[in-house]
Amino acid sequence: MSGSEDRTTDDDRAVGVTAGVPMTFGALSVTARPHPAGTVVLHARGEIDTATAPFLAEQIASTLAGASGLLLDLGGVSFLASAGLAALISARDEAAAAGVGFQLACGDSRSARRALQVTGTLELFDVVDPTPGETTSSSTPIFSVPDLRD
Repeated sequence: MSGSEDRTTDDDRAVGVTAGVPMTFGALSVTARPHPAGTVVLHARGEIDTATAPFLAEQIASTLAGASGLLLDLGGVSFLASAGLAALISARDEAAAAGVGFQLACGDSRSARRALQVTGTLELFDVVDPTPGETTSSSTPIFSVPDLRD
């Protein structure tokens, strides 16, 4: 190629974003990690609020386009506002309409889990990690996710 090389991989095309490269908007960073089974893990880190929820929705939508399943890891989320909850519900609905599996993992984020619990929206999602104090999750995970957080 003249001048510039196309470094987009098949994995990048499958997830709609550059795999492993954090996409950042304001106080939110989202990193996609494809899994060989066709499922994509989106790791969210930071705050999901009125300013960043549309960015998260865009990242999810572009990922849904090429994935057989999506696991949204909220383990790095420090704040989850109502706009973020609305984005998650919309993403769940979009995934269902597209026939794509959609799961959440709250990991170590007490903020995300608490926001989902107090609003009654936790039950709307397939959450694959256990509630603190439980020994098993509410669902069988699509696959095992290695802990890649810094």
